[in-house]
Amino acid sequence: MANMIDNIKERVEETLGMDSYTNISKTERLLSVATGSFFAVKGIKRLFSKPWLAVSELALSYGLINRGLTGYCPIAEKFAKEEHRSEPIIVIKGTTISS
Repeated sequence: MANMIDNIKERVEETLGMDSYTNISKTERLLSVATGSFFAVKGIKRLFSKPWLAVSELALSYGLINRGLTGYCPIAEKFAKEEHRSEPIIVIKGTTISS
């Protein structure tokens, strides 16, 4: 059983292209694909009953599936850049002179 799970894991990693540049973890990638698939199915089911909601769900699912398959998230990259950038801290010591 463990061997079969390892084989499935290796196939998923090969399919997702774990060798290319990624800025999100494997777990985030798998969760993005799973969540995106959920919203895709939900959007397809609602396509004729609630078309505007379905279109938004399908757009969300596209973004999540694309994020999971490529392993790249521009939002995560933006936050990572801002996290590493530090601003200088200026400390001014004030002295009060009373007469």
